[in-house]
Amino acid sequence: MKNWKWLLPVPAVLALAAMVPQSPQGAEVAADQIQVVRMTELQYVDAMGKTTSVASKNVVEIRVLEDALNGIRFEICYDNGDYSQVQAQALHILRSGRDPMDVRFVRSRAARMRFPKLP
Repeated sequence: MKNWKWLLPVPAVLALAAMVPQSPQGAEVAADQIQVVRMTELQYVDAMGKTTSVASKNVVEIRVLEDALNGIRFEICYDNGDYSQVQAQALHILRSGRDPMDVRFVRSRAARMRFPKLP
């Protein structure tokens, strides 16, 4: 019966731990947010106003960088190992069309870019 007295506070401690907020405001998220999206084409409008289309069959991952100062900055990782970093005004994901593919979308920060800035 002595052990029973020690187990009594365990549910109370677990209940209190569940009430603590997991991500308080102002705290930085440590991990990237990842989602797989089924898409057929990526279209973006670059800083000069030119629209470019990229077929989804060539794209493995798109990393959108949250802390871009002007517009949208994202990285495109292609299936052959190529890489592009784009500063854009607009980003469009087209989901209807021929040959949809699963593409990883990663929401990240510039400090965690796939390829860091060159000197």
